[in-house]
Amino acid sequence: MVNPELTKRRIIVAYTVAIVADLLELPISALELTVIGAPVAMFLSFVLDAVVFGIMMFLLGFHWLFLPSFLVEVVPGLDMLPTWVGCVFFVVRQRKKEQNFNPVPAPKIIKEQNVIDI
Repeated sequence: MVNPELTKRRIIVAYTVAIVADLLELPISALELTVIGAPVAMFLSFVLDAVVFGIMMFLLGFHWLFLPSFLVEVVPGLDMLPTWVGCVFFVVRQRKKEQNFNPVPAPKIIKEQNVIDI
């Protein structure tokens, strides 16, 4: 799978989605503390994280860091950490390095001259 080219717009949208998702986790996590709201909150948290995971895959392409971030967000209590923002930061940094990487050109092949090999 080829990763999409990073543009400023994709990066801004990815950060915006990550920030909104991490902010929405706060009231959902508070709802998880109540007995009545816990099942609904756990479901909402899972749906939110699945949607964010899909959006990040679309915007930034697949990266291995999306999987642990998704799993950490599903664990109650750990979802209070801004994992999506940190994940987007790391993935964008890695993708920029990959896009700016200029491979070393192959060495030029020198024509064989009349050389006596001993």
